[in-house]
Amino acid sequence: MNKRTAGISLLLCTALMAAGCSNTANTKETQNASNVSGTQAPAASGQASSEAANYENGLPKNEKVTLMIGLLESGYGREWFDLAVKRFTEKYPNVQFDITASPKIGDLISTKASAGNDNDMFDLFYGATWTEYVNANKLEPVTDIFKMSPDDAPGRKLNDLIVPGFNDPEKYYKDNAWVFPIANYVGGMFFDQKLFDENGWNKNPKTYDEFIQLCEAIKSKGIDPIVYAGLYNYAQFAFDTKIFEIADERGNKQFRNDFEYYNGPQYTSPESIEVYKRLHDMGKQGYISKKSVGMNHTQSQMLVLQHKAAMVPSGDWIENEMKDTAPDGFQWGYMAVPFTNNPNGPIYVTNGLSYSFEIWAAKPDLNKKWAKQFLLSLMSNEIQQVLVEKGGALPLRKDYLDDQTRADQMKPLQKSIATYLKDNPVVLELKNRKIELTDPDNMASLKVIVDNMALVLTGQEDPEPILADAEKLLQNAIAKDKKAQNKA
Repeated sequence: MNKRTAGISLLLCTALMAAGCSNTANTKETQNASNVSGTQAPAASGQASSEAANYENGLPKNEKVTLMIGLLESGYGREWFDLAVKRFTEKYPNVQFDITASPKIGDLISTKASAGNDNDMFDLFYGATWTEYVNANKLEPVTDIFKMSPDDAPGRKLNDLIVPGFNDPEKYYKDNAWVFPIANYVGGMFFDQKLFDENGWNKNPKTYDEFIQLCEAIKSKGIDPIVYAGLYNYAQFAFDTKIFEIADERGNKQFRNDFEYYNGPQYTSPESIEVYKRLHDMGKQGYISKKSVGMNHTQSQMLVLQHKAAMVPSGDWIENEMKDTAPDGFQWGYMAVPFTNNPNGPIYVTNGLSYSFEIWAAKPDLNKKWAKQFLLSLMSNEIQQVLVEKGGALPLRKDYLDDQTRADQMKPLQKSIATYLKDNPVVLELKNRKIELTDPDNMASLKVIVDNMALVLTGQEDPEPILADAEKLLQNAIAKDKKAQNKA
């Protein structure tokens, strides 16, 4: 990640990850079976009346379709996408792709959407904005794709193959999924696997008590168990979702609805207070280094590289971010921090989409059906493998590691994260809200948290007065925005 501000949020991190590093101008191209695979697309034949008129997916063979694509050129590259188009047009030669690719495709998507010309709008495009499109009835639901079976897993629904957390009906907006995931980032604790192995430290604590025992074992060696970027509140990457674990453990089934709609206290909810009390206690016990106060992300991460601290909260970009300074033999590993003492979880993990697609609703039904078939094809393990190996993404298929060859070719941190997600009862938590707050008091409340939490987490300040100050500002914003949106 290249830019950080004091008010950094998970959504900002997602945007920065997705922005990538390309500066190429918009490019347009049309791809079909002839110009992607090098073979001539077969002409429609009306001679054999006995030949089936439809493909096995039920869509017609003899109706040509061109899908207009708005593709983000990002740090993931596009080898995965070009291979997907090649494979798709080989199998379905009646489908063509009209691709516009740009690192700033979001601006063009916004312009086209605002223009109101549905014919000129993309059929399928990189997903950044979606709630306002859904509220305006501009997006097509993608819910039914999760009920389909990828070609390489006949008889198995995508919903059963995808990593948990990416299709959760309880988190649907207006009873549907609207954004189809392609790549994501995962937050948590990052550490040197070699250091942990040498000391016999637990790399996969299953409960909160086991994690505290790990911190005590590290501290006994004279090493700070945890250090983090207090300047930017990077602790959020490991602890921001723990409120959901506390709510689950206490049986608070109303918690998610209250969170999504800003009902009742937020910073001062019993779940939030419990999380911050535990973190404050960890600081008082010396498990969170006082060096964290005023540190930025690279400074805190450098202490882990130097073995002056054992763990640092961050996102899965950390391996690439620190690659030029990592010493020989250093091997990044990953764990989440369980806040429950139920060894069967669930463990809520900070997560964000760094690449996704949306389908424009005001397109012909046949176009939308083919767009969904193409999105389904992106979930084949062949395409996932290119995205993982060439783009550095994490696999979204649970069965990706079942193939030992694929597993062996993953980078150490990728494999560590994928293994953790597979072996633990993880919920990837996006923390989506269903009401947007625009009042300045919302950002002011966040600033209270960011400016003061380093002192709380290092055991130097009581969390409750700070949470109360932030809550007052947040409730002002909620009241004004709900009134403006007639949702009070």
